[in-house]
Amino acid sequence: MGTLRYIVRRLLFSLVLIVGVSLIIFILINAIGNPIDIIMAERPGITQDVMDAMTAHYGLDEPMHLRYLAWLWSLLQLDFGISLVYNQPVGQMLWYWGLETLKIQAPAILLAVAIATLMGTIAATRQYSRTDFAVMTTALLGQSLPGFFVGILLILIFSYWLGIFPSYGAYSMRSPVLGSEVLDVLWHMVLPVMMLTFFNTATLTLLMRANMSDVLRHDFITAARASGLPERKVVYGHAMKNAFIPVLTYLGILFGLMLGSAPVTEAVFTWPGLGSLYITAIQQLDYPVIMGATMVITVTLILGTLLTDIAYVLIDPRIRLD
Repeated sequence: MGTLRYIVRRLLFSLVLIVGVSLIIFILINAIGNPIDIIMAERPGITQDVMDAMTAHYGLDEPMHLRYLAWLWSLLQLDFGISLVYNQPVGQMLWYWGLETLKIQAPAILLAVAIATLMGTIAATRQYSRTDFAVMTTALLGQSLPGFFVGILLILIFSYWLGIFPSYGAYSMRSPVLGSEVLDVLWHMVLPVMMLTFFNTATLTLLMRANMSDVLRHDFITAARASGLPERKVVYGHAMKNAFIPVLTYLGILFGLMLGSAPVTEAVFTWPGLGSLYITAIQQLDYPVIMGATMVITVTLILGTLLTDIAYVLIDPRIRLD
């Protein structure tokens, strides 16, 4: 009963937070001014009657509080409006471009978690050894290098020098590789996923290594070893579970920010994802797309944090729910 009450309370808090963020986004976007006036300023041939008709069509002649309530009601119905530039439903655009982003972000995060958990545990159990030094050096290097530099380096090595993988795009312009569309997509995904995995693994490895080193010094680990349990079971059965809890916090934020952190990767590899759409919308002042994409990123981040909090309770029952 306590767990259910905790989840309901966190859900209500998340809903209030989403509404608050939506209000801030709406105020900031509208503080720029009438987007129709801004867009049409670059098209001097447009008459004032056309501009007035477009302003009325998008409801921009209504008071701000009424426009906000109408926009919020539309969001509840998953209606993000119509793009000013593309004249397409924003919801369909976010869905299509968002799936392209998830194609490279989700596999990269899962691979990074698996690699970082293993490498961080190995480094912690062999502190100050050559293995530990190699893991720490690689992780620090990955954390220090800018993401776009790693992407360009991968393109230089695997596309320009070796010619193994494509350097841009999500699909082949002509015929798919080996005549298979699935293989063609996977072929284009390799380099972006490698870049994201390398970048995410670095931080997760350092975090896992530090947590595991601390957990291995606890009394319950000493007691487990004294009871005669094999070292592998002590480390992977008892210590890893406790060391992974702080990693879970970063993992929840990472999943929440995977849409917001997409622009860098998608710019390097010309990947047609939500990050590219977001940057283009900002450049073109397509405010329905900007507001819709921002809300999707916000909800994803809040949902990731919420799932992390719930996972805390399931993994560690010692956490108080009061």
